[in-house]
Amino acid sequence: MENNQSNQERRKSERIDVGFTLIYSVEKPYTLRISLGFADDIEAVMLNLSDLGIGIIAKHNLPPGTLLYIKFTIIDLTMQGEARRRRMEITGEVASSISLPGQSYRIGIRFDKISEEDKLAISNFVKRNKFPSD
Repeated sequence: MENNQSNQERRKSERIDVGFTLIYSVEKPYTLRISLGFADDIEAVMLNLSDLGIGIIAKHNLPPGTLLYIKFTIIDLTMQGEARRRRMEITGEVASSISLPGQSYRIGIRFDKISEEDKLAISNFVKRNKFPSD
């Protein structure tokens, strides 16, 4: 638990646990893109989200430095109408990769290219949906 607390302290942005499905494709390195068969729609599960990056569970090992093109939709139940859903398309770089049981990997991704509108939407989503600390 102490390690988790130090991770929270070093983060520059507030993060929230989520359970969204996302789709990604590998942009670079080209050799990894080839080994994945040039797949453009690889599914993964998003574990957490901040305006600076995400944590995912993936079936493929994505080494640090891998550049990804990521697509996902935020569904915010605190909002009404069309404001409830927002489609995101963001470029990110793998910052960390940890092997998990069952041939899956926990991947930390730092956003590389994100619009100011998407960054603000994520930040607002996190603030609206964050549980207060005890």
